[in-house]
Amino acid sequence: MSKAFFIEGTKYEIFVGIKDKDSYLEVLSVEEFKDILTEICTEKQISFTMLTQHGGYTHGKGYTTETSLRVVIIGLNDHEVELLGQRLKKKINTDAVLITKTEIEYCYI
Repeated sequence: MSKAFFIEGTKYEIFVGIKDKDSYLEVLSVEEFKDILTEICTEKQISFTMLTQHGGYTHGKGYTTETSLRVVIIGLNDHEVELLGQRLKKKINTDAVLITKTEIEYCYI
C-alpha cells in the first residue's frame, strides 16, 4: 500500500440561502440552484461539491429559517471565490452569501 501524498491548499465554503431577499420566500428550488451553480462552474471549469442543509438567521424583519446550500471549493484563490459568491448572490437574489476559508492538506487516492 502506498503512502498518500498530501498537498497544502485552501478550502472555501460558500453558504447561500435560497430565500428571495425581497419576498423572504423560497422562490427558487434546490434543483434550480444546482442548475445555476453547475452552469457557472462549468463555464469557469471550477471543481465543486454542493450540499443541501437547513439554517436560520436574523435579518431586518426578524428571525427566519430556510433551505441553505453549501458549496465546497478547493483550488481557487480568494478573488475567484469572491466573484463566484457575487454571481450566486445576484442570480439567486439573496441578501448575503457567507464565504469561509480554511487552510487544509488534501490528496487524491
